[in-house]
Amino acid sequence: MIELELLIPYYGEPRYLHEAIAGVRALDDTDWRLTIVEDAYPGGAAVERQVAALGDDRIRYLRNERNVGVNANVHRCIQLAERDRFVITGYDDRVLPNYGKVVAGLLARHPDAALVQPAVAVVDEDGRPHRPLPDRIKALAGPRGRGHGTGDVVLEGEPAVASLLRGNWLYTPALCYRREALQRAPFRPGIDAAHDLAFVVDVLLAGGKLVVGGEVCFAYRRHRRSHSSSFARSGVRFEQERRYFDDIGAELRDRGWRRAERSARRRVLSRLNAATQLPRALRHPAPGTLRTLLRQTVR
Repeated sequence: MIELELLIPYYGEPRYLHEAIAGVRALDDTDWRLTIVEDAYPGGAAVERQVAALGDDRIRYLRNERNVGVNANVHRCIQLAERDRFVITGYDDRVLPNYGKVVAGLLARHPDAALVQPAVAVVDEDGRPHRPLPDRIKALAGPRGRGHGTGDVVLEGEPAVASLLRGNWLYTPALCYRREALQRAPFRPGIDAAHDLAFVVDVLLAGGKLVVGGEVCFAYRRHRRSHSSSFARSGVRFEQERRYFDDIGAELRDRGWRRAERSARRRVLSRLNAATQLPRALRHPAPGTLRTLLRQTVR
């Protein structure tokens, strides 16, 4: 039986959080602990009482005194982790009952892995199967050989970093981390829209190994009201992504990883994603948004 720690950085619709908690409590063959870190959500005290009413001493609920934002709250979750293997899952996502068993199998085959990415099922707001354009692109951008029944894929070093910077095909809420590897990763402020990619890349830069499995054990929710979608529509997401890609590109150039540096400079999927937002920006113009999207697309 695997020992897992799950942490949920929380700010959003309470019903999704309760579904996420129910998913954790339904895990098979898993010795789990769950920590919810609420980022000063309005009405959070009521949510805390509802969680406490479950009477499950494996769950703890923490509240930030003030809203610190996505990146800083995720970083706090990372630093709170105590078990060797842990997961930082989205409050609106859900682990499936076989998650612990699937991850345990991947780690048994690859005990030195710093990052384990099992396969996910994408669902909509109501939990129904959903496969919009971003997820079809992720499937194309990922490593060859990834998929159901095709075996594990192991990535490390410059090829792994170049692949992820070309297009982030990971579903980081489903990732299982080795604690010491992730807690050593630096905190990079001001990149809420790229923070998950940033800390994975930092683990790989430190010599970590990423293992990708093909068995589905996680439900990833994709919906139009998501934080990332609103960020994309406003253009803020792409400004933050561009800042991150510029910074990491300089670091990779200094390291001599030219292939990865080119991927950061070209940032193909990030630019394509910005281009998909242009029609909406033309229909519903907002100050600075169209200029931001155009700059991200063509630079």
